Amino acid sequence: MYKLLIADDESKIRKGLRNSLNWSELNIEIVGEAEDGEIALQQTKKLLPDLILLDICMPFLNGLELIKKLREADQNTIIIIITGHDEFSYMHEALKLKVFDYLLKPVEKNALKETVNKAMLEINKNKERQVYLDWANRQLDENCDVLKQVFLNNWFKGSLTYEEALSELNFFKFKLDSDIGIVIIKVIERLNYEVYSKDWDRELLNFALTNVSVELMRKFNPEITYIDEDNNIVIISNTSNISEWLNIGSQIENKIYSYLHYTVILEQKRIPNGTFGVRNTYKDIVSNINKIAAYKPIVLLSIRYIDTNYHIKDLSLENVAEKFSVSSSYLSKLLKQEAGLSFIDYLTKYRIKKSICMMDDPKLKIYEIAEAVGYNNQHYFCKAFKKIMGFAPTEFRGGRV
Repeated sequence: MYKLLIADDESKIRKGLRNSLNWSELNIEIVGEAEDGEIALQQTKKLLPDLILLDICMPFLNGLELIKKLREADQNTIIIIITGHDEFSYMHEALKLKVFDYLLKPVEKNALKETVNKAMLEINKNKERQVYLDWANRQLDENCDVLKQVFLNNWFKGSLTYEEALSELNFFKFKLDSDIGIVIIKVIERLNYEVYSKDWDRELLNFALTNVSVELMRKFNPEITYIDEDNNIVIISNTSNISEWLNIGSQIENKIYSYLHYTVILEQKRIPNGTFGVRNTYKDIVSNINKIAAYKPIVLLSIRYIDTNYHIKDLSLENVAEKFSVSSSYLSKLLKQEAGLSFIDYLTKYRIKKSICMMDDPKLKIYEIAEAVGYNNQHYFCKAFKKIMGFAPTEFRGGRV
């Protein structure tokens, strides 16, 4: 049965309302009566009535004040105001508070029955609506990961406008600010075919790679973890500690290799313009990764080794060639053919790319950055930087050293 609370400071009116209809025939039970607003508020919180017949003028807490408190508490009780002609000026305010209807004193039986019946229809609609919302929320909870994946697929493919993407990000409670970066990881299947075919299916492999990566990146609060349609693992996180974030890529590669015995290509970039720059940055990295993935295995392994050890000051072509048991001249020729760069040009370009990211950290001096990316002194670093970028590091930093 539906629950009714009668709130009026006159006992005669409460009795009249109680006896005017056969409430049980309407599937309604009178669960309480209140002679003032404070009691009505307490009983509403305790009894949770579906319907309240409410006098607009009561002591301690009048009808309008009571309605405001119920609305603040998100109480969706249907309220029918009982008012006299001299209290009709209150009705404008009551209607703004979304009362269901009002009845004039003295309350006529037929008017009361008609209004209550309309209220019951509204209560039933609300309950049906709530049942649907509960079902929809359960469906959302059960399928949230699938829906997120659909959204991210559409976003990264460019199927959504910026405004649509922002709306979806808010809906799924993704929190991206202006200080974010992206890491993309791709398995080089040609280098891992044997271990991949024997031990892993693709879904399990993606799960393992994601877990290893996210665990290492936990301190950066990964906000988005996504596996795109080409099985690239995409992680977007904050980059508040730039130096640590720049080193996380090599840590992930090494841990994947030592734990899972897989060779991957990993690229990371800070994202310009925050959320607005996400899709273009993703697109640029994937394009570059796909280009690298087509290289010959020996070139892939050499590049991975250079990318991991770029900070070593005496890193040389001979070191890398010896690592993979090939001649330095042969490796040099392959690097030029595949990557379009000589060993020293590739190493220099990679070091400068890393240094540019580090320059966003105002705490780091240029000489510290030079040492961190493998240069013996600031002079050689500045010379290499200007050769690649066309201007000096101090110009890039706006005069800061």
